[in-house]
Amino acid sequence: MSPVRVTWRRTVGRLKSLYSTALAACGSFSASAAIFAFALESAEGSRLPLAAIWASSVSPVLPVLASFLAMDTWSEERRAGRADMLLSAPVRERGLVFGKFLGVWTIIVALTAVFHLATMAFLAGFAPRLLSGVSYMGFVPGFMGLALQGAMWSAIAVALSAAIRNPAAAVTTSAFILVALPRSVWAALMAWAPQGRSAFGEMPLDAQASDLACGLVSSATVMTYVIVAATALFVASKLVASYRFAGRGAVGIRASTAFSVVLALAVAVSTAALAYRLDTTLDIPVESDEPGFSARTSGVLSEIRGELGVTAFVSRRDPSFRETAHFLRSLARSSEAQGGARITVSFVDPRWDLGLAERLVRSGVKEGSIVFRRGHRFESVSVAGGCDERACVSAIMRVAMPPQRRSVYWTTGHGETSFETYGAFGMSDIARDVARDGYRNERLDLASVQQVPPDCALVVVAGPKDDFSRVETGRLEAYLRQGGRMLVLVATDDSRGVLTLLSAWGLRTRSAAFPGARTLSGTDVVVSDFSSHAISEPLQGSQIVLEKPVAFTPSAAASQGGGADRIEFTELASACGSCVAAVAERGVGTGDDLQIRPTRIVAVGDSGFVMNGQLASRASANRDFFHNCIAYLAGTDAVTGAGDEPGRVVSGMDRSARARFLIYFAIAFPLGLFIVLAAFVAIGRRRG
Repeated sequence: MSPVRVTWRRTVGRLKSLYSTALAACGSFSASAAIFAFALESAEGSRLPLAAIWASSVSPVLPVLASFLAMDTWSEERRAGRADMLLSAPVRERGLVFGKFLGVWTIIVALTAVFHLATMAFLAGFAPRLLSGVSYMGFVPGFMGLALQGAMWSAIAVALSAAIRNPAAAVTTSAFILVALPRSVWAALMAWAPQGRSAFGEMPLDAQASDLACGLVSSATVMTYVIVAATALFVASKLVASYRFAGRGAVGIRASTAFSVVLALAVAVSTAALAYRLDTTLDIPVESDEPGFSARTSGVLSEIRGELGVTAFVSRRDPSFRETAHFLRSLARSSEAQGGARITVSFVDPRWDLGLAERLVRSGVKEGSIVFRRGHRFESVSVAGGCDERACVSAIMRVAMPPQRRSVYWTTGHGETSFETYGAFGMSDIARDVARDGYRNERLDLASVQQVPPDCALVVVAGPKDDFSRVETGRLEAYLRQGGRMLVLVATDDSRGVLTLLSAWGLRTRSAAFPGARTLSGTDVVVSDFSSHAISEPLQGSQIVLEKPVAFTPSAAASQGGGADRIEFTELASACGSCVAAVAERGVGTGDDLQIRPTRIVAVGDSGFVMNGQLASRASANRDFFHNCIAYLAGTDAVTGAGDEPGRVVSGMDRSARARFLIYFAIAFPLGLFIVLAAFVAIGRRRG
């Protein structure tokens, strides 16, 4: 049996019999689980693959785990005098070093695999919708990336153990060099730079783990891991070889060892620099890497033909770069698979591609944008806060299809929330989305106009606090009787606003309690019970979040009339048995025969569910629900199937579920695992 294999088996057996290994394993499990839980919450609503979130959660813990596992590999051998016995045998030092390295690496890989299985099991119990369409094969690239990082950390930790006689000093030094030093330098750069993360990007090792999990393989990254690991093993072999010699006669040997170590480090640095200079990036499609797209996006991509250029004007150090690049690559592959336009994706870094960046700035494009170009027409979409599929598809439609010429009118003069306000309590964000869909946002002062303008696609009444005058109500009434469309966001059940008008059109408000309702903040209500209506059916399986919502019931007008005058009340969403969003329609089913345009009113029991502050959190489908309402009211029913965009990270966990997930996954499970591992160690020692 070869010395490498013997040493490997001996190292694995020794590590399995140590309480410190059980403690290190469970501690790393707990840390990785906590990082994953918080990372999952912060990634809510983004398009980051689950494998990337998992890999970037495990990556920071690997060097600490390697330090604890490798602390005894040579330090304890030297302290106990066993190293002299090993070195007295006619065995090459590199065989012993490589065997110990393989032993540490084997334990790390095994623990990473167990943690992956535990992650999948807990997600299946707490957030099963996250695993929809995700297979174990989709985690292979991320697992391989973590294995490469684990090999590098294992080699360095073994080399430090060979250099330091005391195990405690070895683990302390390893933890400092592998964890504290690089992360403190990165934190210092973050604090020193005015732009912080935008200037220096993410921690490189975490970013590389995420990239590899997405199938984005950099030859320089892989080569660097291999070079560092090989250099560390070479240094460890030289250090161990120098221990064979003692006394004055060994001075020359040690000097040559020091020289060879310095030379090896210089060669490693030069080779790594050359690898980055000749870096080649491979974009390998991963099974779970393809996020899928909404029905609307798929329809638009399949209808467009020809060439479409897409430029990401984003710094590679920007936090949004990775998600943007992943989204655009997937968009191009999806368009090609559906036989649509050939999408060519390019990237312009404002700090390196100066000529192209200057050309974009002169065209009016701001940094941090995606530019869609076809011929002489182009549209840009900001990627601040994440890559928005709906906004990107709307931009594609504007450059490739004829634009719409209709307007969405927002009433003013009654304390409504303004679509022109950019603070947390404004609606500028959702109004910008409406504009991206090809509509014009206009103010409507019913007191100063004779009628609702003829180019009106729909009227939005956003949380009025004051009365509408009789004249204003009459003008809205006249508009609705001609087949008008209106979206009303109701603040409270005693808000005067247009409640009288709603009652005449089949909708009545009432206060409601929601005992036992799910909540994210403690004051809001998570709504996930949707009807089969065209607005709400695409949202099945997702959730909207309403702040102290008002309930709706059918008014007396909903049960009166017949034929073209009949008003039909339809529930859209409910919570704890109370309807919190509804639609009232007059003339349903008569339009085709009598050429009558049906009147449609959608009412939502929360005036702020699409305020800027609410939309800043992507843990809900509020934005999608609003857009579906707009599409249905405007008559473009074909695009209401957007709903919750496929590929988005939507766990479906409320505040209580997140707390339980964290407690069970990061505390209870590691504690139980430690008890089991400690029991096995105790049994093994008794048998031994």
